[in-house]
Amino acid sequence: MTILAAALMLAGCGSSESSQAASSEQAAVQTTAGQSNDSGDVEKQHGSYEIYPTGYYRIAKDTTLYDKSGNPTQNTEERLCIGSQSGSDLKVTLPVPKGENELGEVQYKYESFTVKDADKVTKASVEEARDTVVNFALDMSNKPTEVYTLSGELVTDTEARSDCSGLTELAYLKIGLYMEHYAEAQANNYGSPVYDNLTAAGQDQGNTVYTLKDQNARLDYSTLEKGDLLFFLCVTNSVSNNDLFTGDGIGHVAMYIGDGKMVHFTADYGETNDPCRVEDLAAYESNTLRVQKAVRYIF
Repeated sequence: MTILAAALMLAGCGSSESSQAASSEQAAVQTTAGQSNDSGDVEKQHGSYEIYPTGYYRIAKDTTLYDKSGNPTQNTEERLCIGSQSGSDLKVTLPVPKGENELGEVQYKYESFTVKDADKVTKASVEEARDTVVNFALDMSNKPTEVYTLSGELVTDTEARSDCSGLTELAYLKIGLYMEHYAEAQANNYGSPVYDNLTAAGQDQGNTVYTLKDQNARLDYSTLEKGDLLFFLCVTNSVSNNDLFTGDGIGHVAMYIGDGKMVHFTADYGETNDPCRVEDLAAYESNTLRVQKAVRYIF
C-alpha cells in the first residue's frame, strides 16, 4: 500500500462532531489550552476544568465529593484522578456524564470537586496513571466487536466503536484528564512535546497545515514513556465540514504502550476486522506513515 493510499484511508481520523460544531473555537483552543482565565478554569469544548499541580490520587468508591458550591454528591466507583492537596482536602477535576448523543454514546462535562475525607484518598504514582490509560486502550483492542466509527466514543464489555482520537480521549478519561476528541487538538494541547518535527505553515478549511523541519528526522523510541501520544501527518477531515479534506494535517494519533509498540484505532487500513490493534511502531512507520510529533501528558 502506498503512503498516499494509507493516508486517504486514515483521512479524518480524530475528527468529531464537537470539533466540527465548534470550528470557530478551534484556533482559540489551540492557543489557550492550559492557560487559566480569571476564575482559574480552562474553558474546553465539553466544559471547563481547573489546572492543578500534577499529582495522581485514587478515590475510593462511595466517597462524598463536594462541588464548588459545597453541595455533596456521591462518587459511584473507585477512580484514579489528577488533583492537588489543599490542607487536609483534595481538589480534583472529574469527568461527569451528561447524557447520551444520538449514537447512544455517553457524553461528559468536567467539574471540580473537593474530597474532605482523607481516609478515602490514596496517592497514586505516575506509573499507575500510565498503566491505567494503556490498559484501557489495550482492552479496547481486545473487544470481540470493533468498529471504526468517526467521532465514536462507545465502549461496552463486548464492543468498541471509536476513531483514533476517541480511543485516546476515552483512555485519558480513566485518570480524569481531558483530551479533546480531535487529533490536531490533542497534539497541540497542554502536554509536553517529546519530539516535534512539525512547523505550522498556515490554515486550510479550519485545520493547520504543516511542513517538516527535517525530512530525515526520526523519532527515538527510547525517549518515549507508556501513554505518550504519537501523531502522524496525513490527509484529514476539515474541522468545519466532514466532506472537506486538508492535506499535510495532523490526521492520526496512536498511543505508545512500551517495548516499541503502539495501539491505535484506524479506518479501513490493513486488517479490516481488527481496526483497533497493537502494532510494532518501527514496522508501521516503514510501511505507511511516520510519527512526526510525540506528546507526553502524564508526568
